Amino acid sequence: MKKIESSVLFLFIVIVALGIGLEMLFRWQLLVIFALGIIFLYTSRKAGVSKKQQRNRLFLAAVFILLAVLLTTSFKIGVVIFGIFAIFHYINRKRAPELLMVETKEPGKIDRVNHFIKNQWFGNQRVLDVVYEWEDINIQTGIGDTIIDLGNTVLPTGESVIMIRSISGKIRLLVPFDLGICLEHSAIFGKLQYDKKSTSIQNDSIKLYSDNYETAARKVKIVTSVVLGDLEVIRL
Repeated sequence: MKKIESSVLFLFIVIVALGIGLEMLFRWQLLVIFALGIIFLYTSRKAGVSKKQQRNRLFLAAVFILLAVLLTTSFKIGVVIFGIFAIFHYINRKRAPELLMVETKEPGKIDRVNHFIKNQWFGNQRVLDVVYEWEDINIQTGIGDTIIDLGNTVLPTGESVIMIRSISGKIRLLVPFDLGICLEHSAIFGKLQYDKKSTSIQNDSIKLYSDNYETAARKVKIVTSVVLGDLEVIRL
């Protein structure tokens, strides 16, 4: 099912990109704007251009290219279709969450080549606590909730790392009480719930440490970023 969804999403992106390209080709106004962006981009890389001029030309190039894309009908239709699909898909997954099982092996038997966590564009995923040997976690999600349960995980001595990047959705971390925590969280809009305290975030970054961070033998550094969503850290 996930392979079908990924294929459909990739095909949708290709169709929208082709539509934008064809529309620019047959609308000279858009083609001129796009060409100006390419010219500014090209001239910014010429020798003898100062850093200030380079930044200004790169900015103008980005503005013209982005403007040419945003003015196309294909892009507007694509955004509307993608938004409707995202909302429908998110509501559907909320009703019937899908869990992501992470297969692990005993120490010394882990396949270093094939051991991975599949990132998802949509839907909820859960990294379960059936773990014998720890590997740092790096997850990227689109729309949906992410749950990481470390309740039964064997962490090595020292500092381990968890990195999560999400567009929209709630991130929930279940962390044993004896672990030291270093938390770095950034969000455009959302809330941070930690140690029974709730903090509203509006385009802010927060860094905090647990009381036992300096003395704990095992520590975990949690780095999260989300555009729209909440982060909840629960001590077990």
